[in-house]
Amino acid sequence: MSTRPPRIIFVNRVYRPSTEATAQLLTDLAEGLAARGWTVHVIAAGNETGPLSGVTIHRTGQNDRNGGLLSRAGNYVGFLRAARRILATLAEPGDIVVLKTDPPLLAASATGIALRRGAKVLHWIQDIYPEIVPQHIGAWAGLPLLPLKWVRNRAWRSASLCLPVGADMGGTVKNQGVPSDRIVVLPNWAPRELHTVPTHEAVATYRQKEKLSAGFFVGYSGNLGRVHEFETLLAAAQILRDSTAFIFRITGSGPQLPVVIAAKAKNQLDNLPIEPPVPRTELALSLAACHAHLVTLKPGFESLVNPSKLSGILAAGRPVLFVGPLRSALATFIQEEGIGAVHAPGDAAGLVATLQRWSVNDGAEAAALGRRARACYERYFTFGTALDQWEKLLGGVGTTRNK
Repeated sequence: MSTRPPRIIFVNRVYRPSTEATAQLLTDLAEGLAARGWTVHVIAAGNETGPLSGVTIHRTGQNDRNGGLLSRAGNYVGFLRAARRILATLAEPGDIVVLKTDPPLLAASATGIALRRGAKVLHWIQDIYPEIVPQHIGAWAGLPLLPLKWVRNRAWRSASLCLPVGADMGGTVKNQGVPSDRIVVLPNWAPRELHTVPTHEAVATYRQKEKLSAGFFVGYSGNLGRVHEFETLLAAAQILRDSTAFIFRITGSGPQLPVVIAAKAKNQLDNLPIEPPVPRTELALSLAACHAHLVTLKPGFESLVNPSKLSGILAAGRPVLFVGPLRSALATFIQEEGIGAVHAPGDAAGLVATLQRWSVNDGAEAAALGRRARACYERYFTFGTALDQWEKLLGGVGTTRNK
């Protein structure tokens, strides 16, 4: 066995300067560990040279941006091949290889190489493929994907640890035969820029600059992904269309953005402004400019993904409006912590009633929930807390033999 301290090798398709969520999370963690004295390498797509902020970067040369389906598939295959070649020469006995989930089935492709090189493997699970595919298009798609699922499961079971980002996802990993003592649920932290709360004066100036009128603003910030539910938001906006007291503000992009834009035009929803994603440097002000924020999830996806929007909303000190499965771990967490409200998909009337209640007395109830939200962030979702947890796990894995 190697006597040197373990090196940490992260593998993920996107990394700094990409603005994708997984890239930002990985950049935070890699640079945070490097600042604490760990030797950190990252294998990622692109051509930008390193090292950056103490992290050694190995680029595969493939573009980290995707076009259509064929372009995406080509990028994924090209990255997997190049990443495997780099890993086969870089990994050494005693190293800890952390595999994320971009592209899908990275675990199935790279685990065997890392283990054969004598490294230990951790799976940092942001979403669960291939199960997401039949959940999107129908159960019939599950059968031809079974071989990929079997290979993925074998990779999970051979790892030192599996690190899903949500409790329901942890249940899915366990159901695939991974022992409970090798599953640790590690929620994603809020962007580090959100740790300092903007002053009331700064928020007022930002609202004026963005021409945000008076009223109770309900935000939706980030990815408009295929797993997110928008029918309830759109129905609530239609119910309140003739009221000037409520505005639904969307800042983001994603596959469902055209659907939302079309619904806005069709139903003449002037109370639904839609704006591009904001940079991280502006995110704290953008979130604070709203009185509450939506998190949505289609039923059936709670065991496969975990919305990362929650931590940022809590850091901003704003209450959460969750529209999604009522029996999910996320819904339970919001209710037990007292940081917002939970509504089933389709319950637009209930969502409107909550907003009307929160808006009275100058939004006193929403403000009180927001204070609880900020306290919840400080308990569970700061980057410092996450970095401490990662160091503890990596230190423990580094002293064990491969299973």
